[in-house]
Formats: sequence, C-alpha cells, structure tokens
Amino acid sequence: MMTEREVLVNQLDGEFKHRIAERMGNRDFMHCLACGSCSASCPVRKLEEKYNPRRIIRMAILGMKEEVYRSEFVWMCSYHSTCLKRCPQGVNIGAVADVVSRMAEEAKRQKVEPADVIEAEELDRGFKRRVIAEVAEVGRCFTCGSCTAVCPEQLFDPTKDPRRFIRLVNLGLRDEALADEFKDICATHYRCLSRCPQGVQISQIMSAIKELAIEDGYSYPESLVELERGEAGTMKTV
Repeated sequence: MMTEREVLVNQLDGEFKHRIAERMGNRDFMHCLACGSCSASCPVRKLEEKYNPRRIIRMAILGMKEEVYRSEFVWMCSYHSTCLKRCPQGVNIGAVADVVSRMAEEAKRQKVEPADVIEAEELDRGFKRRVIAEVAEVGRCFTCGSCTAVCPEQLFDPTKDPRRFIRLVNLGLRDEALADEFKDICATHYRCLSRCPQGVQISQIMSAIKELAIEDGYSYPESLVELERGEAGTMKTV
C-alpha cells in the first residue's frame, strides 16, 4: 500500500531538472547538498513552515515535476536572496522559483483551482495607477509578508492580511480591494511600516483606498456598521 511519501519511478521526469537548467543558463541548482541553510533563513518559511526551499530543490532534482508545479512555494518566493547568501553551493533558489513558475504557467499547471482563475479582463490596470497617484510606495511591495507578521489585526482575525490586500491593489483587482473590510479596520499602528524593508506606507494606502471606494460608490461594510451599533449600545454614559 502506497503512502503519501512514496513516489513511483515511472512518475518521475528525468529531464525536468535539465529543462530547468537550460532555462536558467546554468546547472548550479543541481549542486544542492540538501543542507537546509536555505530553509533555515527563508523569510517566507518563518511565516508558514510548509514553504520549504530545500524540499522544492530536492523534488526538482528528483524529477517530481507535478509536485513542484503544484507547490505554492514557487509562487510565494519573495526573492530576498537570503538563501543565496547562506548557501555553501551558491544555489540561486529565487531564480529556480522564477523559472519553474514560468514553466508551470506555460504547462497550464497553475496552483490555483479552476474556479479561482482570474481572467485578464477582470483586472483594472487603471486602479493601481489611481492608488499610486496618492501613495507611490504601493508599487514597491514585493509581498515578503513582514507587515502581516506584525499586524495586530491578524492576531484577532487571520483573514485580515495586509500583504494580501496590497497584492490585490497591485494586481488591479479593484472590486475585491474596494469591498475588503480590512481597509476599514486598519488601526494605523504603523508596525507594518516599521518592519517593511521597502518603506510601504500601508496605513496611507488604506486611507487612499477608502476615499476611492467612496468615489466609486462603495458603501461602508454592513458587518462593521452592525459591530459599531453593538458597541455603541454597550457604552455607559456618565
């Protein structure tokens, strides 16, 4: 009986690593010793342990093409190059992730489920430009997750994710961004700004998005209206 960790030899693609090397223009990633220095220093892994660069490189070398294509790591790698600085073999994992993600797109093996696929016509390129006109730093975000790691709102509700919100803006997902409650509950602690390596002013972005939401006719989220009504009802008068 097979376990989840067993892989049949006939399921491996022996040419997969060579196609990656050809795209990269070198075979450096095949020199990986699986020492784990990359995983130990990966900032994405600090947020989510399942993102394991050592494991991804190992699977690529073994020819586990489908598993690599389905891995979220190749899409979430933020290209800090911390792994490259620590790697004794000089393996550029960020470059591997970039090449593999492109190969996955070409093979139509995106990590998202078909129901979650976003068509190009759904993206509003002008929306990002409108936000940049108010807060230029929004385009600097490289989704490292430092903001999410220190956001107080995340402690109460994991769905309130500043990294995800900024990503919506940069992708041009206007409707999703304007309808997201996170813009209305941001408490402007500025912890995100203090940790952001790019100096992205997330609180200012939230303010700009709220103004755009009003301009575009979006109403204040009903769930927050009900919450405020409830809080007002419990306040004591002196």
